[in-house]
Formats: sequence, structure tokens, C-alpha cells
Amino acid sequence: MLKRMCRWLGGPFGYLFYTLALLVLLLWLLFPKEACHRYVVQSINNAYPLLNWQVQSMTLQITEGITLKGIEGYDARDTKKPLVRVDSVILQPDIAGMMQTKHLQAAYQMGLGKGVVAGVVQMTGWGKGVRIEGSVKGVQLADCAILARQLEREVQGTVSATFEIRIPSLSEGIPEMETKLSVAQGRLGLKRPILDHTVLPFSRAEVILRGRGKALQLEQGLVDSELFTGKFSGNMTIFRDLVASQLDIRGTLQPQPAFFKGVDNASLLKVIRTQIKEKTVPFRVSGDLYNPGIHFEEFSLLFQSLK
Repeated sequence: MLKRMCRWLGGPFGYLFYTLALLVLLLWLLFPKEACHRYVVQSINNAYPLLNWQVQSMTLQITEGITLKGIEGYDARDTKKPLVRVDSVILQPDIAGMMQTKHLQAAYQMGLGKGVVAGVVQMTGWGKGVRIEGSVKGVQLADCAILARQLEREVQGTVSATFEIRIPSLSEGIPEMETKLSVAQGRLGLKRPILDHTVLPFSRAEVILRGRGKALQLEQGLVDSELFTGKFSGNMTIFRDLVASQLDIRGTLQPQPAFFKGVDNASLLKVIRTQIKEKTVPFRVSGDLYNPGIHFEEFSLLFQSLK
């Protein structure tokens, strides 16, 4: 069922797509507004029980579809400030698209602070499959407080993306996903300092994600930072508890002068610069998403000495 997709996505937003797709049908059957409202709240709470979820308002209109406002997830110990907030969700039947494709489909739009997620949900046939495509523009990672809380580190940046999620069969199909993701003007806190750097600032980070089931491939990864420029690729195994997901990423980086800023061992630094010269430095990131380790291959001992 579609619920498998939601578990695979590992969060409330995937389950929200599933819930809203069903509600399109309920609209046409004139399902009571109050019952729909309760169903949405209960579904989100069941999908992501770590938070207590509320939906401030819901309107149902046949021509305009469903509008939800104020979807908020709170920690049970702190109900003053939500850890997740979706300002609005609009889902409406895509009549023009249905006439063209001959498939049941709906357009959706989610407002998250200054950002927007928008696209189309399409059922390729009764019981045969679902396709969700869309784009992300201007979403601020800092607005999603649960990220920094779960990872226990600073997380900032502006997200842009295009994505497509496919479920070939509702009964037995394995979800497939392809995303081109970009984060601009970001900052990522480091639990294990690298040459006394406790934060990784970057102007741009890009990667293509391809996934099937729990397995996610990272391809053509790029990072531009004042500390270094880098390329990477690898794999990620996704778990329902997102921070427990496992990483295995390999890449290379070209250090910038700021990478060695603050190193006061001039003689050892000269040795490292001589060895690096025009070469790139290989690295590997492995372990869980909560606290991964980074290894600089043959340069690890030298970098350790600089500490």
C-alpha cells in the first residue's frame, strides 16, 4: 500500500501525501469535513508518533480541493514552539491533467516558511501504482527545528530540488525515487572537529539521489566551501529513525588556505602542504547519520598530528 512509501520516506511529509491522495476521493464522496480533519490529524500522529501533531484548520471544496493550514508537530515536553511547521497544504484535482493522461491525479502545494514544495500526485491505475513528482524552492533548513534537534548540531541552508517518487504496484511494489538536491549558503555543525573547525560553511552543495526501498545512492556530489572544494558519491541505508541511517560516502577534496587556518605547527604544516601540492585529499564518511566518522585515508595521521 501507499503506507509503505510513507515509512520509506521516514517522516510525516511522505505520509501526508498518502493521506491527502485518499482525501481527494473522499471529497467526491462528500465525506464529512469533521471526520476528514480527525483522520488527517490521527494519520500524521500515527505516522510520526515522536511528535504531537495539530492541524489548525481544514476546508473542503469540490472545485478548489483541500486546504490545510497550520500543520504543527510539538515535543510532548514543550508545547510552546513547534519542531515542525507546515504553514499550508493545498491539494486539488488536476482536471486538465486527468483529461490528458486519462489517470486520476491531483496538484499539491505546501508552504514552509518562505519555501514552497509543489507538484503532482498521479495514480497510474487502480491498484497499479502511484507517481509523485514535484519541486522544492526556497525551503530553509533552519525552519525545521527537528533536524538540528535530532542531529544535535547546527543545520542551515536554503534547499532547492526536483524529485520523482514511483510505486509500480500498490500491493507489492518497492518505492523508487530520484532527486536532484541543492543546498545554498549552508552551515553544518561538526561533532568531531576537523583541524579545530567545529562548523562546515559552504556556499553550495549538490547531489543526485537515486533510491529503491531503503537503499539510496548518492551520485555526482559537489561541495564548494571556503575551506575546500570537493566531490563525493556513495550509499545510504535509510531507517525509520532517520538519524540511525547508515552512510558510506567516498570522495576527494582540494583544501583552501582557510582549511589550515589556526594551525600553529608551521614545520608540520609545511610537510603536509608539500605532500599535497596539487593533489586532492581522499576522504571517507561512514557510520550513522547522527554521528558519522570521517577518515582522510593516507593523510589521516598527518591531519591528526596537526591537532
